[in-house]
Amino acid sequence: MPKKPAKNKPDKSPQPEPAQLKAVERLIEAADYPPAIARARALVQRYPDYGGARRLLMDALYRGQGQGAAALAAYEWAQHRPNSLPAQAALFQFALDGRHLLLAQRVAERLRDLGAVTRGLPMTAEALDGLLKQHDGSRASREEVEQFDLGKLHLDAHDFAGAVRILEGVPITPARNNRALCLFHLSRIEEALVAFLDAWRQDPGNLFALGFALQLHLYQGDETGARALVPPLAEATARRTEDALAQVAALLLIQEDQAAWDAFERARQAAWVAHETGQLPALWLQEGGAAASRLGRGDQARALWEQALAMSPGFPLPTENLRVLDRDGQTPAYPVVFVQGQVLPVAWTDGLRTLDVAGLESHLAALTAADAYLEALYLGGEAALRGLTVYLLKHRLDRVPTARRRHAAVILRDLARLPIGTPKERSGFLGALRDHGLLASDEAVELWNGKELREVNMLSTHIDRESEPSDLPADLQALLDESLLLHRGGRFAAAEDRINAILGRIPEHRAALGQLAAIRGSQGRRQEVEALLRRVIAAHPDDLLARCNLAAIQIEDGDLDTARDLLSGLAQRPRLHLREAFALYGVTAMLNRALGEDEAAAALIAGLEQMVGDEDDARLLATAKGRLLRVRAGNDIRKA
Repeated sequence: MPKKPAKNKPDKSPQPEPAQLKAVERLIEAADYPPAIARARALVQRYPDYGGARRLLMDALYRGQGQGAAALAAYEWAQHRPNSLPAQAALFQFALDGRHLLLAQRVAERLRDLGAVTRGLPMTAEALDGLLKQHDGSRASREEVEQFDLGKLHLDAHDFAGAVRILEGVPITPARNNRALCLFHLSRIEEALVAFLDAWRQDPGNLFALGFALQLHLYQGDETGARALVPPLAEATARRTEDALAQVAALLLIQEDQAAWDAFERARQAAWVAHETGQLPALWLQEGGAAASRLGRGDQARALWEQALAMSPGFPLPTENLRVLDRDGQTPAYPVVFVQGQVLPVAWTDGLRTLDVAGLESHLAALTAADAYLEALYLGGEAALRGLTVYLLKHRLDRVPTARRRHAAVILRDLARLPIGTPKERSGFLGALRDHGLLASDEAVELWNGKELREVNMLSTHIDRESEPSDLPADLQALLDESLLLHRGGRFAAAEDRINAILGRIPEHRAALGQLAAIRGSQGRRQEVEALLRRVIAAHPDDLLARCNLAAIQIEDGDLDTARDLLSGLAQRPRLHLREAFALYGVTAMLNRALGEDEAAAALIAGLEQMVGDEDDARLLATAKGRLLRVRAGNDIRKA
């Protein structure tokens, strides 16, 4: 009989001070997990035999990094203290929760040797034999499956290097797949591709490996290699959820939507489907819904997304797809399919969270994913993934060789045409091209404005939302701000009093004179407005707002030549404040309309629509549109 450990035996090993433990507890209670993990880990390193520090570390890891990280800490504790009942019990529970059943079996046997009782485990010889049977019909040894479980434990904790080491040479399909997956997440892409292809050749029914091999060809920019794998992937029938997931995801990634749907439908007839529950089959149903959606089959897409939610309540992907379906009243052409962990190396994305500005450039450059791969992720990614891919494409506009920069530019131009994201995001793609000199001056480009594809003119000017510092003393600036608010509220006399106070000290101040002209305009005193604008231009010939406002008056009066002279050269300025942009492009649209150039006028207004980000912008747009409505082709002015 093995000797049972003594109960209530005092621990004579060195222990941390109570204040040290309390400090970690306070950090955990405050949900400040990174420092809690760091402090708990330091205590474990200094007092490796003290169980209290181990438990604090597991708690902090579980809350801050998830079950996988806590499970690995439990494993390390159990390895360090093989005769500790609390250590083995902690590992046993995590092994069960993570479905590491052979590892749980081994720990259960150890717990039995220590005198503990575990329900349901150790399992019977018949149940154990069932776990050793593989999906390809072969039978693994107990040691091989235990090694697979241990590798999976490291993988779930994002210890990819540890998993690669543990799974090296384990000759079963799940172990080969997980080792290749860890190589991918370590950004060892070429090694991962070789490993996935080898795993598929060893087991031709291994669609998990085949789907990832196709994905990694695309990752490298090798579409020819990826397309060579489409026929065997599309024609196969998945034998388990992991295979079905990888099969449909890879076919959607390469935009073989009909093949993805056909593969999904075939798998739905398989016997194994009836027994599947939980997150993975819900993800597979979500992918099937995405395939249906891309094919325009809205009713089938809705049914599958609702099934996915019923199987996994709160699942974000089908929730988002159903939200878009209900909002737009039509089947999404670009439903969300992928999350970052499926399609980008996790070690790389984890690294983004800990970088400072100095290390960001080299970290971004370390991602070798092809531009076309990033484009595919944008077309099928959830919001955070789409944002990251666009950030990467914009980053590549100024750091890569010319040919590749042009490739990224073409992709961004194409993405602006698609009904994905918000109008502001889409105009941002074109703004990035303009700012990098990759749009010709005054070049017309196509942009999806939220309802239709429109041609807009982004011009070649950088639009700045940040105002330049005021040139007024603080007290006078406060008066100007008050005047603006009073004017907006219709209190014209009070607004003018503030302006007169400013002009009493600085008679020709351009902003004050411009505000006075705006007040006169609201009062219908048109001749005084014109006189004030001319006074501003005489004192400040480069004042854009005054020139634009005076040009608008000349257009309404039919003096198009004078208006053209006033606007001459303003569009060539390298930078404009947003307010100046609305004024310039709005009045230029007026001139175009008066000259009978309606398409050019419409393109300018469409460009302004993409700049609206808040209520103030909306007011500026309304002013520009109001001015345009006063002008008909051929200079027929609609009097107010």
